[in-house]
Amino acid sequence: MMQPNDRKLALLFVAIVLPLSWAYEAFLIVGGGVARYGVAGLVVLMWIPGLVSLLLRRFLRLGFADAGFAAARPKYLVQAVVLPLLLALATGVLCALLDVRYFAPLALGQWLPFAPVFALLLAVGLFGALGEELGWRGFLLPKLVAGGVAHPLLISGLVWAVWHLPLIAFGGFYATPHTMLVTAAYALSIVALGGVIGAVRLRSASLWPAVLLHAAHNFFFQLAVPALLLTQPGARADLWEILGADSGLLVALLYALAFVLWFRQQAGKA
Repeated sequence: MMQPNDRKLALLFVAIVLPLSWAYEAFLIVGGGVARYGVAGLVVLMWIPGLVSLLLRRFLRLGFADAGFAAARPKYLVQAVVLPLLLALATGVLCALLDVRYFAPLALGQWLPFAPVFALLLAVGLFGALGEELGWRGFLLPKLVAGGVAHPLLISGLVWAVWHLPLIAFGGFYATPHTMLVTAAYALSIVALGGVIGAVRLRSASLWPAVLLHAAHNFFFQLAVPALLLTQPGARADLWEILGADSGLLVALLYALAFVLWFRQQAGKA
């Protein structure tokens, strides 16, 4: 069987994943959105890119040489956890300075009973992140790079952002009156986050730091930091989703700075 070249494989992947995912997102939106289908509905969506990548590898006999299943050096795994934690805390500091939300940590006795729930959500988050990363950084990004496509990190990040948008704009993902502003901020933050995850994936030559960073971002930004530490609303609390949350403008800015200052510096040392 004659195999398509890498550029065509990347295009084929996008041409299958986007319509299929958008159709499923439309189903979720019409059926009641995130409020009705919850985490389970989101995990199914997250696995669409991964399943498409696995099926393409299977039926086109592409193999898994560029999927990134090799073990990563420990430093990349540490970076994948530490970076999103630091950026989540930095987002909290900036939001406090802007009178959006303040640090008011819960006492140990208040959050300890919820530890099993947190552990379960972290496990589910890792599983969902694996599904996405098998597609975005396990298939699309390597094919873009091998195919000589200019700015592969940017292109893959833009595709990832567009993939999210219907559910963000119309699925009730955020409880905010500023839906379009939040959607725009979300798109920017996803492109910036995608650049960082992609850089970790390429530099480590492994998929596992990408999976870990993706899951750590979701865990720290969506759950741990706002629920346990950043619990007091400020006078501008209505700007939380636009500026902070897990994908506001401040998040986009911080990930963009991390990409420029951290990963480009590392590239210069390589």
